[in-house]
Amino acid sequence: MSTQIKILVGLLFTFLTCLPIAVVTYNDLGRDLGMVGSTQKSVIEQRADALSGRQIEVGADLFSQFCIVCHGKKGEGISGVAPALNRKDLYDGRYLKQIAWGGNAQTFLKDTVSGGRPVQSRPDLYAAKMPTWSNQFGGPMRPDQVDSLVSFLLNWKDQAPEINAWPPAGTPRPTPTLGPTPTPNPATANLHPYCQNVPASFQGKTAPYKPDDKAALAAGKTAFESYCAACHGLGGRGDGVAASALNPKPANFTDKEFMQKIPLDCHFYLVSESQPGSQMPPWKALGEDTIWKVLIYERNFSQ
Repeated sequence: MSTQIKILVGLLFTFLTCLPIAVVTYNDLGRDLGMVGSTQKSVIEQRADALSGRQIEVGADLFSQFCIVCHGKKGEGISGVAPALNRKDLYDGRYLKQIAWGGNAQTFLKDTVSGGRPVQSRPDLYAAKMPTWSNQFGGPMRPDQVDSLVSFLLNWKDQAPEINAWPPAGTPRPTPTLGPTPTPNPATANLHPYCQNVPASFQGKTAPYKPDDKAALAAGKTAFESYCAACHGLGGRGDGVAASALNPKPANFTDKEFMQKIPLDCHFYLVSESQPGSQMPPWKALGEDTIWKVLIYERNFSQ
């Protein structure tokens, strides 16, 4: 090969090497180089937005799994249980200044979610005790999941309402509102009160899986550990990391006498729709198939 051809090949190789670098530079630093308009976002900024959006979505899922039973579906708080998280003073610095917190809202939320609150701030107002959530301290969440949950909470910052979650000491703590007591039905007198009046649309429902269906049990175990174990515990004894914050306490699926009072159709109804005063959110969004697999798994705890 002649020297001229070697030089040509070298130049071509250099050009092909520099081309993708130039493309990346244009995409990521276009505004700095005057190649992207001031109202446009560079590709690196678009990627950052997409990553942030995905992190918030993950945080929203975690919030629905672990937090709404105490703090409400929209972070509005639950009277007598736990304070609002979706409130202005938490994000604009007023509350942090009041408690002499040296960091910002992000570090406060991360530390609180990770380590929990072993000592209640205002037991006169709220019954819940904030459990430890980070697996660094024995909780169920990885550090990246804690970060995602905090990103979701911070997403409320700009629209957070003005809520006084901390009235002066001495204010009586409201009693959590329980649902109406069902009218006794002789045909269901031996059942749990929540099962006294199961809606007609749920009565008589039967599981599409046998109690010993290994595939259903495996899928139920996965869903149970993702959505239920935080309150009911990995062993189904009602002793999950969030159980101490709940009143009434989560069901103990290992209690045979208790489970005998919860027929299968009622069990399906309670998981799907919940019950006023039970502290459990409705899980119908999981879909009937997943709920049945969870029930098969839960009911095996008492076998």
